[in-house]
Amino acid sequence: MNPLQFLLALGLEFGAALLLWTGDRDVLQLGAYIGVHALACAVLAVTLFPLLPGRLRQPPLAVLALLFSLAFFIPFLGLVALLLAVVVMRLMPVRTLDSHFRLAAPPEFLLSVREPARLFRGLSIRQLLTDVHAAAPLRTRALNAIASKPARIAGDLLRKLLSDPVEDLRLVAYGLLDTQEKALRTRISEQAALLEQFTTEPHRHSASRIEVLRHLAELNFELVYQSLVQGDVREHTLARAIEHAQAAIALDPGDGGLRQLLARMHLEQGDIDRACDDLVRATEDGLPDNRVLPYLAEMAYRRGDWRSVRALMLRIDPLTVTPRMAALVRYWQTAGERT
Repeated sequence: MNPLQFLLALGLEFGAALLLWTGDRDVLQLGAYIGVHALACAVLAVTLFPLLPGRLRQPPLAVLALLFSLAFFIPFLGLVALLLAVVVMRLMPVRTLDSHFRLAAPPEFLLSVREPARLFRGLSIRQLLTDVHAAAPLRTRALNAIASKPARIAGDLLRKLLSDPVEDLRLVAYGLLDTQEKALRTRISEQAALLEQFTTEPHRHSASRIEVLRHLAELNFELVYQSLVQGDVREHTLARAIEHAQAAIALDPGDGGLRQLLARMHLEQGDIDRACDDLVRATEDGLPDNRVLPYLAEMAYRRGDWRSVRALMLRIDPLTVTPRMAALVRYWQTAGERT
């Protein structure tokens, strides 16, 4: 701290007090006091500001205004109290907090689970498609680049483009989503026809019935998972998927894969407890940990149980999961390390 600046502020404050108590105490005298007192407070605020720790100096204008106000509305005593507070704060030992967390880089978005995102003039496809100020032909090329990708990978981008200001992009995005939905519904109709045959041909082997029920559950769930259905249609489709999965499990109670699929459906419904029970049963039925632990970690995340999330992620080998999942695993495995 510059002592001269503080002495200047203190001198101005004494001068303001003298103006107030030695004059005629009229309006002009009061105005002169307020002006000199305000100048003293401003000098003090500017003097004390650099002495504050860095984290307490943000935002600068607000902090300066606070220092000025504390000194201005408590004449004389405010100046002395602020000075003492800053001096005591500087003399006190700095406490070092033993933090168990550090900042980690967020996982990188991968357009495909097998290949990295392609770039267009230094921009990723996601950045380019969401930038409404980019050239329309360039965005159209980027949209065509993801046309062959499954909707579960690029579905969120396509759905955002349905409200894009460029009409051509809206139409292409709608066409891609509509094509995906029609393809799935065609396959659902085929499997539903096969399931209908079991009511007229009860002698057919139960293994075939289980496979048909599994396919119907998976296909209906794909409509939900790829966000191809919305609102009440989504809820109805998800309920149908759960119904088919439960029917298949009733015929084959020891199928861990079906249990895991049912857990994902309950998780999509928001029923975390039932999803957790399904995954525990799936593990008991012999499903490998690398297929169960990511979903258990997601449930712990939704509950806000960060300690359990990290504990579960530490049990996952990044080499046994997809690149996108591996990025999440590495993020949580390093999140508690100290720098």
